[in-house]
Amino acid sequence: MNIYMDESGSINNHVPGNRYFVIAMVRALDKAALKRAYKRFVSSNYTRLLELDQEKVNENTGKVIKAGGRMFTHNKFKELKGAQFDRDMKRRFVAFFSQKRTFELYYIKIANEKLTDYFCQNTARVFNYTVRLALDYFLRNGYLPQEDCCLQLDERNEKTETRYFLENYLNTELTMNGVTTGKFDVIYFDSANNDLIQLADVFSNLYYSHLQTGSYEDAFKKLGESGILRFIFEFPK
Repeated sequence: MNIYMDESGSINNHVPGNRYFVIAMVRALDKAALKRAYKRFVSSNYTRLLELDQEKVNENTGKVIKAGGRMFTHNKFKELKGAQFDRDMKRRFVAFFSQKRTFELYYIKIANEKLTDYFCQNTARVFNYTVRLALDYFLRNGYLPQEDCCLQLDERNEKTETRYFLENYLNTELTMNGVTTGKFDVIYFDSANNDLIQLADVFSNLYYSHLQTGSYEDAFKKLGESGILRFIFEFPK
């Protein structure tokens, strides 16, 4: 079982308007087909993606309001970044990847305003703890199968010194405690080198944007009706 993860927002309970932190988990059901779909999406939307990745400047102040160059380098495609998408591209993305059920989508929604100051002192602890709780729930309730699981994450979201903690933590809490018969491997990638982590990036940004604006009800209805969106795990409950 392969699960690809990425996040949107920040874990901080003192920033006004920073209500949620979102983790998206993409479980590949047909990895090869999903990778082919990724390539088709990029090629069929190449020109528009390049346009969306241009730097945007406020005409009155000259201040950069949106940085460019996150998806392309010297006009050569590098990776998908949901933060660079506009509303139309996000809806186009959902419509494209909802055509075939080659993956399942799970979310972890963390309500920052409900976190204690002590809990927020260590953001890696918040991340690891909630991932463990969510996986425990998905396994116990039959959403995920009892088999070995490879979690693949963007390396830029994790400090080097905590790189191996999550793998050991999940194997101790979930495998040794009998929640699952499978074991966990946790691998970190530069997301530019992992197509399916990029899908998790876009889906995490999509849900984060929806929580901020409420603008993507139709997209989530489509994901639910297609059977792709399986569960949104909320913390704290």
